[in-house]
This record gives sequence, structure tokens and C-alpha cells, in this order.
Amino acid sequence: MNKKKKDAIIIILICNAILISLLEMIIPIPVPIPGVKLGLANIITIIAIAFLDFKDVLLIVFLRCLVVAVLSKGITVLPFSLTGGLLSAIAMWLLYKKAWRLFSIKGISVVGAIVHNTAQLLVASVILGETVIFYYIPVLLISAVVTGLITGSISELTVREIEKNGIFKDILQ
Repeated sequence: MNKKKKDAIIIILICNAILISLLEMIIPIPVPIPGVKLGLANIITIIAIAFLDFKDVLLIVFLRCLVVAVLSKGITVLPFSLTGGLLSAIAMWLLYKKAWRLFSIKGISVVGAIVHNTAQLLVASVILGETVIFYYIPVLLISAVVTGLITGSISELTVREIEKNGIFKDILQ
């Protein structure tokens, strides 16, 4: 694939990830648990993992986190967003590329959600200087499994359709 086409695809994925993240902030989910969200931008991360290089995946996640932080809650959420987003992307990339026989895309998405939530709790613990925040981990782990399955199911269908229709076939060559 030529560089311009690949760059265009990366830009489209970044824009979609940003848009999905911002839309998710204004569409409430009916769960009375603070901090729980579907993580629908993870679908874009999984698409990137399936079809792009590792550095491209990290670029997409980094720019999504940065732009969404600036446009929404402010730069103070950036440590939480970047740590969760980048560590979960790394974990999902490793599983997808190195352990694909053991994990489905749904399973990879669940692991990504667990890593994301755990990383954000670690950041909160460091910033607050408190470990009591880890009492919240069972709630976040349960929500990570549920939301990871939802986004993983959508991601699995999307990756399958992209492969079936050859949308990114030039990237794979």
C-alpha cells in the first residue's frame, strides 16, 4: 500500500475513535456505577491492531486520548486516559499477534478492558497516594468483562467484514 493511502486510513481511524469517544460521553449508559463506560473506541483500536503496525496502533490511541482529553474533561484526565489506553492497546496487540490461537477477539477485548480499568486505578492510587481505591477493583473487573464482551463482539464482526470485503487488503501485502 502506498504511504498516502495508509496515512489516510490512519487519519480516518483516529477521527472515528475521537468521535466515538466524544459521543459515548454524551450518551449515558443505564449503569449507576461511577467510571463505567462501554469503551466503544476500543473497536477502532482492535481494527487497528488487526490491520496496522504496532506504532500505528499506538499513534491512534495516543492521539485519541490526547484530543478527547483536551476537548472534554481537560488535560488533568490525560494520565488516566493515556495509561489505560496505551497499556490496554499493548496488551491486546500482544495477545492478537502472539497468542491468537488462545484468544478470540472477544477475549482480547475483555483483557484490554481489564488492563484499562486496572491501569487507571493504579494511576489514581499514585496521584491520591492511597491504596483504598483498589477496593473498587471487583466492580471494575466485572464491568470490564461485560463491556469487553460487548465491544469485542462488535469488533469481531467488524474485523470479519473488513477481511471479507478486502477493505484493507493493500495494507496486508
